[in-house]
Amino acid sequence: MEPYQTYLKNHVGKTHRVAVHLDNSDGWLQIDRILTQQQAVIVPIPHFFSHKQIQHMIDVAGVDRVVCNTAAEPLWQSYGFDTVTGFPGSFTLMARKLNRYPPLPAQTHKITFTSGTTNEPKGVCLSLPHLQAVGQSLAQVTNQFKVKKHLCVLPLSVLLENVAATHAAEKANISVMAPPLAELGLSGSSGLDIMKLIAAISHYRPDSLILMPQMLKAIITVIASQADIDLSFLKFIAVGGAVCSKGLLSKAKQCKLPVYEGYGISECGSVISLNTDPNKLGSVGKILPHQQVKINPDGEILTKGNLFIGYLGQDSYNSRQGNEWYATGDLGRFDKDNSLHIIGRKKNVIINSFGRNISPDWIEAELLSISEIQQAVVYGESQPYLTAICVSSSSQAQLYKKIENLNLSLPDYAQVKQLLVSKRAFTVENNMLTASGKA
Repeated sequence: MEPYQTYLKNHVGKTHRVAVHLDNSDGWLQIDRILTQQQAVIVPIPHFFSHKQIQHMIDVAGVDRVVCNTAAEPLWQSYGFDTVTGFPGSFTLMARKLNRYPPLPAQTHKITFTSGTTNEPKGVCLSLPHLQAVGQSLAQVTNQFKVKKHLCVLPLSVLLENVAATHAAEKANISVMAPPLAELGLSGSSGLDIMKLIAAISHYRPDSLILMPQMLKAIITVIASQADIDLSFLKFIAVGGAVCSKGLLSKAKQCKLPVYEGYGISECGSVISLNTDPNKLGSVGKILPHQQVKINPDGEILTKGNLFIGYLGQDSYNSRQGNEWYATGDLGRFDKDNSLHIIGRKKNVIINSFGRNISPDWIEAELLSISEIQQAVVYGESQPYLTAICVSSSSQAQLYKKIENLNLSLPDYAQVKQLLVSKRAFTVENNMLTASGKA
């Protein structure tokens, strides 16, 4: 860490706002630690954001420094940055002069951008004490798994992986491995070479990793068809970032994968709850020690405690300082053991022609538990039934038989009655996905 530390101390201070535009690596983690020590504002750049989205990010955040790979220099030059000479290793430090800096909430340490459904991501400002509190909670509740080695499978620009690999790992004294994403078989927002990923996991033999539901599903599909794959060295697999069906979690258990579902939002430092009970499939677990949660009469999850300190360009939230309940926009419920269960998004609710409210997140997650379905979208607003568009190599007739079996486990109003099959995957390039991977 010494070469980076000496150099960055001379070129970066607490007045600077520094974008980190790097592939996963030990260097990424080292630079994150040094910038934290220097009290600079850190702006991780998601690798799947478009050039237009990156332009928006750096402008609204007032970014005046960037650490990037040398291959990215032309891109940052197009944004008005010049190379600062002498940076050690394969990284580059670039800088630009700004006449005006957009205001930031006091104590802003890291800005994470939620991509949502628009081309202009929203900047969420987080304080260092907040992220440290999340890390402490994660270290505390996962201590029972005796994790010593963690493999970063998600990009370090993703807040969930970032918090786990920095604050949680530091609190729990866990060593972190962060190989390049290509070595893990990851590309773009949703590209995945599953055999590469499994080979990398087998090579590094970590105790823990974090997966998105689609990644977990792909691993389960391979394990089910190839008996010689042994991942028994894994002690803890966290799954989050999207709704994960109980059916998929059951399949993971059958494959003897130690999978535990969690829940969180960027505004709460990425994690609010985490299940650590293997017998509580379908629950996202107990609320972490640093946070408070209650359910509104309409079913919406409200939280307070450690919260974000503001959105970029908005100062209306700053005066609340986490003392008021924050509406997450998610629907949920507590069971008799006070474990949280997620139903779906409040705004993402289908109301059918019989007046029934249906969360498409729920049905899409159930569809994705079918191994032949790679992606799924459900719609049916003001219709008497639901229609699903599924990406699959199977025929419509074959796939519908699987869906008919799934329908037996669903209430009649939530059953899929019409099916459309697409042989083409939903991607950002064909405008079927947003930059964050949402259909």
